[in-house]
Amino acid sequence: MKLQQLEAGQVVTLEILIGGSSFELKTEVVGTNAGTGALVKPYVYNNIAVDFTQGSPKSMSFSLHCIDPNTGGRVVWKNVAVNLVNFKGVDYYAIDSSDFGTIAASSERREDVRVMVKKPGSAMMEDGRRFAVTVLDVSDRGVSFVGNANRVTIGDKVEINFADVAHMIDISLGIMVQIVRAEVHEDGILYAGKVLERDNKLLAYLCFKGMDRKANNQAK
Repeated sequence: MKLQQLEAGQVVTLEILIGGSSFELKTEVVGTNAGTGALVKPYVYNNIAVDFTQGSPKSMSFSLHCIDPNTGGRVVWKNVAVNLVNFKGVDYYAIDSSDFGTIAASSERREDVRVMVKKPGSAMMEDGRRFAVTVLDVSDRGVSFVGNANRVTIGDKVEINFADVAHMIDISLGIMVQIVRAEVHEDGILYAGKVLERDNKLLAYLCFKGMDRKANNQAK
């Protein structure tokens, strides 16, 4: 599949790679041309399109993934350039490749990346009951947290809410999970929940935390 064969409305995934970690943001193609490559909708937070290239580590790189509609296989353009552009008052990511027009490579799924959180939060049950928790870590597939009472059982669906600062941005998250494990912990009950829906806000948070971790390691 060629990059210029992407069509408006097609769902694509922008992968952000930082050192040995990677994070994915699902977005949508607006259009393509030989001058700007593919234009896709940007990630917007607090009504501002996030420019991932501003203040980012030099080691950061980008790949663009999609499903080839002809084969049904997942393909990728690696080491693409990503720039935030404004066209007629609307922000987009312009994604271009030095190999523009060449066929994309076959793409393999990455492993999920887990970040340490250790922040106070809350868990809300489906019936509206809410109780305090400590969120230990988060990935795009799961959340671990500790509660002070045995109020949740395996199979329950709960929304985990917490706030954190990532890449100098205040982010409040509500992550819907299904409990897959519960065990006694020194501070209460340790729960592991499977993420039921990976939205852009969660993925951007993971990306920002990865950027912070990489920058901190480089500063040492």
